[in-house]
Amino acid sequence: MNRDTDRLLYLGLGPLAAILLGVALVPLRGATVASNFAFAFLALTFAVGELGGRGAALATALVSALSLDFFLTRPYMRLAIHGQDDLIAFFGLAGCGLVAAALGSPRRARLEVSRQLRVLQAALEQVEPAAPAVARLRPLLDAARSAFPLSSLVVRDGTERLLAAAGFPAGETAPAVVNRPEALATAGQLLDWRRGAALPEDGLRIPLIAAGRPVGWLDLCGDGRPAGPDTRRALTALAHALAALLAPAASGENHTPPSAAWVVAGMGTTRG
Repeated sequence: MNRDTDRLLYLGLGPLAAILLGVALVPLRGATVASNFAFAFLALTFAVGELGGRGAALATALVSALSLDFFLTRPYMRLAIHGQDDLIAFFGLAGCGLVAAALGSPRRARLEVSRQLRVLQAALEQVEPAAPAVARLRPLLDAARSAFPLSSLVVRDGTERLLAAAGFPAGETAPAVVNRPEALATAGQLLDWRRGAALPEDGLRIPLIAAGRPVGWLDLCGDGRPAGPDTRRALTALAHALAALLAPAASGENHTPPSAAWVVAGMGTTRG
């Protein structure tokens, strides 16, 4: 399954599991107070958040609160609450579930970045070392577009001549420029990148720098999907890899392209 299908699957399965959990606990509702069942629903919300992300966790948290109310609090089989303890259990579960959903899934983010790096690794391994630098760029850009939340990537040389592209920019607006690849992680600080804000859909321009000198430009356009800190660091490593590819062409030399291990190592150098 791809990422979007995966998210949609858990967006449906999470709430359904919350309803089924409420039904499964019905035989036990006379043995203890409703608040004790809240822990089971919280565990479900955390599990769905790990597997399906924030959206699925949020839907599961809301349906879990309703399921607790409908199946396990008096009057049963109605969306009404008579007991004060049951009322506290309902709002406590709803509040804790929403907090769990808002925190998101670090594990899922790590898995996503690992997938992105695997795609880049596969693309780099298929690059023909003897091919011209421009020919090496296209497969890497296509792989990056499929792996990252991007609608387009465009590489230009130092004179802004188009060298390779994957997709097309959304509009004619000049992209915002960051002064160095590492600044990608903090570009547009008015937005909350920690929560995975999307990259600008009207474009972001990153200088490609090798051995301390500019060798070209990378223009990125986001596609509206979130791009968290680790994804941005991986894109920074991609910018370094592209700069290494362009450097020999800019100097008239012919070197082998950077290895996949070099790109992965670049992830470490861009942290901070």
